[in-house]
Formats: sequence, C-alpha cells, structure tokens
Amino acid sequence: MKNEHTDDTFLSRWLHNDLTNEELVSFKKTEAYKEYQKIINATQNFNAPNFNKAEVLEKIIQKTTNKKVKKLLPNWVYAAAASIVLLLSTVYFLTSSNENYSTSFGEQLALVLPDGSEVLLNSKSSISYKKSDWFDGNRTLQLKGEGYFKVQKGSKFTVNSDNGSVSVLGTQFNVKTNPSYFEVLCYEGKVQVKNTQETAILTKGLSFRKIENNNSEKGTFSNSKPTWLDGESTFNNTPLQFVLKELQNQYQIKVTSIDVDLNTLFTGAFTNKNLNLALQTICAPLSIQFAIDENTVVLTKK
Repeated sequence: MKNEHTDDTFLSRWLHNDLTNEELVSFKKTEAYKEYQKIINATQNFNAPNFNKAEVLEKIIQKTTNKKVKKLLPNWVYAAAASIVLLLSTVYFLTSSNENYSTSFGEQLALVLPDGSEVLLNSKSSISYKKSDWFDGNRTLQLKGEGYFKVQKGSKFTVNSDNGSVSVLGTQFNVKTNPSYFEVLCYEGKVQVKNTQETAILTKGLSFRKIENNNSEKGTFSNSKPTWLDGESTFNNTPLQFVLKELQNQYQIKVTSIDVDLNTLFTGAFTNKNLNLALQTICAPLSIQFAIDENTVVLTKK
C-alpha cells in the first residue's frame, strides 16, 4: 500500500505549509519527517542570495520519490521477442505478396509453382498469383498469353484469363489467351473450361477454342506436347491476324498489310528461329508477298 507521507502531493503540501494540524502531527511521528527535516537543517548553512530552501527540498524530494519501472523479463527476452515479430512480419510479407512472371519477344520461361506444378510460358506471356493462397490450398493464377501446364495432383488448380478459366485436379494442358482469342488443349487427364457463355469438359486429345464473337469450337489433336516448346508455332484453321500476332511476339517485329484479308484461315506452322523462313511458310500458301525493312514487315497481295 502506498505510504501517504511519501506521496508527492502530500510532501508538496507540507513544504508549502498546507497540511492540516492532524496531518502535520501524524507526519512528525514518522521516520520520513526526520530525514526530510535533516535536509532542511543542512540548507541553513547555505549563504547564496535569495535561496529558497523549500523549493530546493521539493526538487530533491521529487527526484528521490520517482519510482523506477522494473522489467519483469531480462533484456534478451525482449530482444528475442522483437526478432520473432520481425521474422513473422517478414514471412507474412513474403507469403502474402503477389508473384509475377513474364516473357519478352521470342522468349520462353520455365517455372515451378509453390505446389510443385510446372508452367512453361511462351513469348509475350505472363502469369501472376498470390503465394499465400497456395499455402492454403487455393491453387489459382492469372494468365495472359500462352502457357503449358503440368499440374501436380491435389486441390483444384485454376488458370484464370480475361476470356475464361480452366480448372483441373492434375493434368497437362495448354492455354492460349488474348483479348480476342481463347484456346485450350488437354494433353493428359481432364480439364474444365468455363467462360461467360458455356462450360466444356476436355480429356486427352481434345481442344476448345473461341475466336472473337464467333461460336466456340471443339476439336481433336494428336501432338504429345505443344509444338512451340520445340521452336515451332502451329495453327489449325486460324485467322491470319492471329498467326501474324504470334509472329510479332516471336520476332519482335511490326507487321502491316496492304489489301490482305486478315480473316483468311491458315493451317500450318512456322519456325520461331528464322524470320525469313517463317514468312515464306505463312505467305506462300496464301499468295502473299512480303518485304522486310529493319523491324517492320509489309505484306501485300500478289
């Protein structure tokens, strides 16, 4: 219990003669009074001008009655706790941050996702995902461009895009997406393709494609993996405008055309390693001629 005779307010009132008679009588019976009285008597020997003994004593009392806060734990415990907080904060930041990966013109990128699944990005493509979601079993990412996925078995794995989503439990598939083109090929297992208009289930060797405002198409294929992994871009009844878009992504060029129908369908492939040869492969079957001027290709009808 707090001693009223050593309370700062009590001592201050004593120094200023504000105590009641009862309080003063009680205080004079204490050891504290004797100690403080000695201090006052000692100040009688000071000869400094205008020396205020009561004021000096009050300052001394304030210093001697201030209580120090005692730590309940040693310093190393506080340091360790601070380190743990810092570590947890760092881990939270790392796991909650977004992961973003992208490729440039003519570039491919192989990635291993947090669950061990693999993705190979084609040129001018990107994926993004939130790492913390994957630790909670929510395997979801956003794709732009084209990617080939090898998914480890586990919880539902979803690839979202502006054109639709692809969901699987464990399989291999390829997704190609841009503002006007959406294509999914299933190489192994089973995938679910969903957009704003419909849902489709694909098994090995089946494909789904939606081009601009046209109706969706389902088809078949026999390749064991995407040809672009081996440096070749393949198309099946694909409008020329999308073939040329892929050509630009692979070679970092600009393609312009004069009197060329960009909706003409193209079936075939071009190499991703030789621009001149790629242009010959595209243009010859369609009776188109081309001219290369530095980073620009001009197409004209023969």
